[in-house]
Amino acid sequence: MINKLLSTVFTLILMTTVLHAQSPAVDNLYRVALNGDTVTVDGSLEDWSDAQWVYLSVDHPAYQIINPTQNSGQYPSAPTDASGWFAVKMDESNIYFAMNVRDENNPMISDADDAANLINYDHLNVFLGLYDIGPDAYLNPHTELLSSDEGYSLTDPVSDEQIYTGKTFRIAPQYDNTTTTLGPDYQIGVRAVEYGAADSPITYNYGYVNAEIPNTEVATSLWDDSKGYTLEWKVPFESLAGKLGAESGDFANFEWPLYSPQDGDVISLDATIGDADEVSNGTPDTERLTLGTGGGLDTFSSRFGFRGLVVDMSNNPNNTPRWTYSIDYKESQDVSIDADLSDWLDAPFMAVNQDIPNWVLIQGTPDSPDDFSGYLAIKMDTANIYFAVRVRDEGTPMIETLDTPNLAFQYDHLSAYLGLYDISDIPSNPHVEGAGEFEMYNFRNAGTDSAFTDTIPATRTYRIADEYDNVESTRGADYQLTLRALPYGDEPVDPEDYNGAYVDTVIFKGNSAAAVRTPDETGYIMEWKLPFSSLAGQINNRRTRSEYFGLEWPLFVPENGKVISFDADLTDKDEGEGARTANRFLRLGNKPSLWRDSKSFMMRGEIVLTNEKVGVSTEETEYATDLPKSIQLKQNYPNPFNPSTNIQFTIPQSSQVTLKVYNVLGQEVATLLQERKQAGTYTVRFDASSDLSSGIYLYRLEAAGTILTRKLTLIK
Repeated sequence: MINKLLSTVFTLILMTTVLHAQSPAVDNLYRVALNGDTVTVDGSLEDWSDAQWVYLSVDHPAYQIINPTQNSGQYPSAPTDASGWFAVKMDESNIYFAMNVRDENNPMISDADDAANLINYDHLNVFLGLYDIGPDAYLNPHTELLSSDEGYSLTDPVSDEQIYTGKTFRIAPQYDNTTTTLGPDYQIGVRAVEYGAADSPITYNYGYVNAEIPNTEVATSLWDDSKGYTLEWKVPFESLAGKLGAESGDFANFEWPLYSPQDGDVISLDATIGDADEVSNGTPDTERLTLGTGGGLDTFSSRFGFRGLVVDMSNNPNNTPRWTYSIDYKESQDVSIDADLSDWLDAPFMAVNQDIPNWVLIQGTPDSPDDFSGYLAIKMDTANIYFAVRVRDEGTPMIETLDTPNLAFQYDHLSAYLGLYDISDIPSNPHVEGAGEFEMYNFRNAGTDSAFTDTIPATRTYRIADEYDNVESTRGADYQLTLRALPYGDEPVDPEDYNGAYVDTVIFKGNSAAAVRTPDETGYIMEWKLPFSSLAGQINNRRTRSEYFGLEWPLFVPENGKVISFDADLTDKDEGEGARTANRFLRLGNKPSLWRDSKSFMMRGEIVLTNEKVGVSTEETEYATDLPKSIQLKQNYPNPFNPSTNIQFTIPQSSQVTLKVYNVLGQEVATLLQERKQAGTYTVRFDASSDLSSGIYLYRLEAAGTILTRKLTLIK
């Protein structure tokens, strides 16, 4: 059928590659707090305020793109059906896990069952590689594939017999017949049920060894409204070391090494939240949400999709994981402003909803995450800052009532609060003086070239630059940027946006935005691009000749390692509510009055220059050199194209490779490559001269458990 649709031609060219000294992509980087607030396993999450919380929901943009047509029973139908916040912490002896799960349909099903069957009920599965994979790694290094004649065996330390494993999980180099082994991989699970004082927690270690984990502590608590539950789990590292197998089992003689966390370690990590709903014939219908996007985690540790950066809070008091976010920075971003987030899969998405632990009510609690919740991401290149949001709003997404831009905050909108200067040496925005406690001075009077040195009392803690502010804490410019959520369409438009702070009602020059409702009308997707040059110079409203006319805002230049101050709001207004009716606010931080007090910006945005190929030689060679350590999929060129284009990808080691093209409905239209390839950089030619129509398509690379997706545009 595919051959009838189009003729596919591909050529494979092995080429040398030149790389910047850059970091891996940051989309799967998770920060693990080590030696932070002491955790008491009691079902209360108050002692998790320093942990990085990740929201597992069917609304995650990666799910929306990688799985455009979801399989029935694979994912929950909506956040209220099942969604949850997940976090990890460590101390010197233990690893801790926590969940806050919304499950409005029979949470914590209590049907009795044996421990090994916990995965058929409400549960948490955690996938761990307890060893340091290093700062440059992107995924678990155990990438070998398994087959009936090419599996991996372990050498019994007593009998020297070879034991076929059937999985890519590893233990230690002296046992494994592979050079990639760095340490032990685990799949460990805990059943989500209400435990009484005399109950033994149902926790289980899978992987090679199917056995209950000793000396763990678990506490669960049903929400007051019975629409969800919290769970805490403490696992001693000693319980994951030594002889874990049954005395008569295949792995009885193996010694698992003891892991001791160190500041800066990067471990391999993934997790699954399982939700069991109605039970029929004794078998629950269990749906799952994963931290990463890969499948087959119970067999392939190579598919653990996240990296856990261990941050020792005693050594890094500024870098609290809860408030630190990695901003993907490239010299030039491949971001098209079209409300299609397939070009955002290399950026981490932060979430906001009412279920996040330690959340502080700002204004107007949503009825549920279905009513209002969202994901937000930020990217930068040399010239621009980019924002992307995916919002669920089952009330009235993107109310189209027209109004002036400076009233955008009265409707559905995104507000981004930025401190564009480096705070890498301090924990938060330095502008701590209260409103009215400082004055601005020394700028040119409105409409004249004469120096104006009189002081102007400021009503906000926003700053501009040292030469204007009479406070020692001034480091640079603070902004409140607001974008109205309106159905702008697929093409970039001049959006109704404005800059708050000192300068009101400014339509930024050179910015563009796009927003569309989701096909099922349950929410919207929005992108926004702002040049840094639009946030510099004389950006005040000249028409009103305000007292801030003549002020020169400095130009921000992003650099690898800089840390900026920021925060963000998503707001929701439903149909029929008046313009002055209070919106519902969801905020990344948890402090009020961001529009007035930049000192309340809670988040720290670490700018990370990420892997990006900057030069390719066309000289054919037998072997590729200087290959990156992670799988890469480049933007096709040319793009848009007619009738053919080139798709380039790199694999750092031998693996099975599949490259396919899909339409926007998720239907496969071409298989370009499906075979095992050696490490190298390859170019595949995609010829669409046959029956394909003009439009946007997705191309998807799958290799060694990694899935990467980008979009291409065919114009005939």
